[in-house]
Amino acid sequence: MISAGNVLRFLFAALAIAGVLWKNPPTEVFLEESFCSVTWNHPFGCDRLGRDVYGLFAYGTVATLLFSLPSRVLTLVFTSLICLFQYSLPFTGRLFFTPISSVFVSVPSLLIALLTVHALGNGPSVLVVAILLGDWAFSYETLQSKIRETDGSGFVLASAYFGASRANVFRNHIFPASLPVLKVLFTTGLPGVVMTLALFSYLGVSAGSDWFGPGLGEQISFARDYAYSAPLALVMPILGIVGLVTALNVEKR
Repeated sequence: MISAGNVLRFLFAALAIAGVLWKNPPTEVFLEESFCSVTWNHPFGCDRLGRDVYGLFAYGTVATLLFSLPSRVLTLVFTSLICLFQYSLPFTGRLFFTPISSVFVSVPSLLIALLTVHALGNGPSVLVVAILLGDWAFSYETLQSKIRETDGSGFVLASAYFGASRANVFRNHIFPASLPVLKVLFTTGLPGVVMTLALFSYLGVSAGSDWFGPGLGEQISFARDYAYSAPLALVMPILGIVGLVTALNVEKR
């Protein structure tokens, strides 16, 4: 039986995809259509610059999702490589990675991301680095717990006894056993990436604005000054953020 949550996810996805297929990217200004009324061509009206609110919502939502997925994947790949390096050379974890990860875990990930953007500037690549630095430590600590659990298993001890290198043991035994953990880290981490991107966008740091238009957070920042004149221009990007976070929060069975 299809749950109500899945129905809402489908409707949200359909609304965003339909907007992308119907509307052009909201990268241009049409002042003659400023605060236009709700019509068939503009089902949610226009903002102060004459940009279609539905197009802003659709492209902002899709752009946030398209940027969140590779950012999360890159973070987990980076963390996995660190774990491989540490497992191959155990002293590096004791002397370097473990102390560093403890520092990163103790500092809010959002603060780390904001400091990274402040230090390196704007741009898509900077956002990826900011998200990676903000999230890698938690993923690292979680993976290390699974690695320590698997490292004491019988098949790992047997492989080491028969002369397999630590890199070989990691590739053939440790990493496959960690794949379920990586899957959970991927799905549970996506909503956090969406919120981080929304905050950056609100502060004026967004990725893909030249192709997709302003991000959801930037739309909120811009629309809050004229919320009474075009309330849907403020409501729709909020709906986009809430909808993405809700849709990406996979229910545990």
